[in-house]
Amino acid sequence: MKNNVKAGIAVLCVLLLSPDIKAQKEGWKQDKTRDGKVLVSYNFLEKIDENGKKFNVLEFEAVTTAAVSVESCLAVLKDDSRHKDFMEDAEHTERIKDLTEDEWLSYYKLKSRWPMPETDVVTRYKLELKPDNNSFILTGYPAPDMYPEKGLKRMQESFSRYTITDLGNGQAEVTMYSKSVPVASIPKMLLKTWIPNGPADMVNGIVRLAQEGN
Repeated sequence: MKNNVKAGIAVLCVLLLSPDIKAQKEGWKQDKTRDGKVLVSYNFLEKIDENGKKFNVLEFEAVTTAAVSVESCLAVLKDDSRHKDFMEDAEHTERIKDLTEDEWLSYYKLKSRWPMPETDVVTRYKLELKPDNNSFILTGYPAPDMYPEKGLKRMQESFSRYTITDLGNGQAEVTMYSKSVPVASIPKMLLKTWIPNGPADMVNGIVRLAQEGN
């Protein structure tokens, strides 16, 4: 019975997080940073599993345009050790191994902050060039079983997508999309205080690191 419940929850989470399912924009909200440079769209849902336990589905997209090259942004994203420098919750980040020329496995140890226990994440990344040759997409898929447990609470569902588009004239559009199920339920009031600056700080961080690398 317990295994069936776990299987049911797993299926639900996969359906909620599948990259093949288009985001439902109904119920989404938008907010801009004070300077108007980053647009954040978001949707935070509170669900209840078959055992009556609450869990969150957190989904957001942050978009900004900046004077930065696509290549320098890609250099930041492909250097896993630098992900902690733009991900506010990451304490340690590293590339575990290369899977193919354009796919690799990454490990994240997250900072311990209330109400979250000590948590880690394993992500399988795939880098693709869009047919128009003006955009790169780096997609992160949950891969919790592809790396040994380290005694922390491992996040089972975490999907991300970074899109870097060359706009010409030295300008690039940087988009970060994320959809995840945290290992503990987060109060809605706490989530509200995180918008828009939380997601905005991450895309701005990518831009800052890319500009510093030029």
